[in-house]
Amino acid sequence: MPIAQMKTNYKFSSPAVRTNFLDETASELSEILRKPLPAIMIMLDECPMYMNSSEDTEFFAEFRYILPPEYSDNKSAFLKELADRMLSLIQKHTHADPYRVYMQFTEMTREGAWRYTG
Repeated sequence: MPIAQMKTNYKFSSPAVRTNFLDETASELSEILRKPLPAIMIMLDECPMYMNSSEDTEFFAEFRYILPPEYSDNKSAFLKELADRMLSLIQKHTHADPYRVYMQFTEMTREGAWRYTG
């Protein structure tokens, strides 16, 4: 299961605006990762963050993913696309300075990424 775990000190103007951000993030990840939307998990924590003596908008995101097969020979191109699209989306919704947005990417194996319970 692809997962995006995000933390920010950005204050969304309403729950609907926050939900719109989450919906758009899930849709983007679904498209990039070639996974159905119900398989995408998004977590968002709004919390105090402080960097360089400032509480200006900051954003940290960790993305756990399974590399799509078509990128098996070019992982760097996949990571560039994922990073560029996620940064663009984060900036669209939060107007965060790109130097205050940090992203971490963790590739998972298919065997370790999903366990059915049933």
